[in-house]
Amino acid sequence: MSALAVVVVAGTTAWALSGTGQEARPTPVAAAPSATPSPTPSRTPLPAVPARPSDAALAALPLAFHDAVIGGLLDGSQVEAENRWTTATPKTALVPLYASPDADAAPVATLSSSVSTLDTPTVTAVWDRAPGQDGGMVLVSTPARNRTPGDGGVATAPSATFAWARAADFTLTGIDRVVRVDNQASTIAIVRRDGSVQTSEAARLGTPQDPTPTDTKTYMEANYVDPQVTYTQGHPISLTGAHSATLAGYGGNAALTALHYYPEPNGSSHGCVRISAVMTEALAGLPIGTPIEFS
Repeated sequence: MSALAVVVVAGTTAWALSGTGQEARPTPVAAAPSATPSPTPSRTPLPAVPARPSDAALAALPLAFHDAVIGGLLDGSQVEAENRWTTATPKTALVPLYASPDADAAPVATLSSSVSTLDTPTVTAVWDRAPGQDGGMVLVSTPARNRTPGDGGVATAPSATFAWARAADFTLTGIDRVVRVDNQASTIAIVRRDGSVQTSEAARLGTPQDPTPTDTKTYMEANYVDPQVTYTQGHPISLTGAHSATLAGYGGNAALTALHYYPEPNGSSHGCVRISAVMTEALAGLPIGTPIEFS
């Protein structure tokens, strides 16, 4: 009888039967090497954010409202403000504001959940974001100044201010439009996030002595009708968070900058943006807190 050989590979051993009926010596088979698992990288912890101050501590801080001057607030020379297409609505009556996003930063002011004198809800624009725990920190517009024209013998002052705040203190909402005022072209436009223009028109702006803000980023603080401002003829007024760079005061307030109707089609303003009735209605259709960029 011819030899019959059977080879079975099972795990690590092969064996065979010879024609003599004797079992052959097992032949070892090398096992495939197992892969060494890669270590899982540890996640870098997020930076801490400032602890929320007590209600008593918040009440003792200066309130950032449209007539306030608070030196600790930031201006455009101190931050890199870029439109984040986001608005921020305070969750509590007072929100602490900081000059830095660092965890050890001390609050310099507060932002109220309502606009003073108008008693309308506060919504501001977000211009930057710093990563951190509980959503990190956001850079927001404020309605106050950090100094007044003429202070220290300096004729001009920044038109708008910013501050860092805890993201957890706000409800953040995405938006898709921005208002742009071009001083050189004397135009105002509502521009969508994709760059398309919703509407635009010629605007009547300030003079070299009483200029409209330039190179300034701020927000729509409120939109309202004021029958006492008769020249607006009942059309909505869009109040911005910006002020005159050259006037300490005007009309009984801190020289606020507004976008409003004016019946005279020619001439210039004292820094406000004079627009048509149609544009006032278009602006009134935007969310409060919409970013406004003056170039």
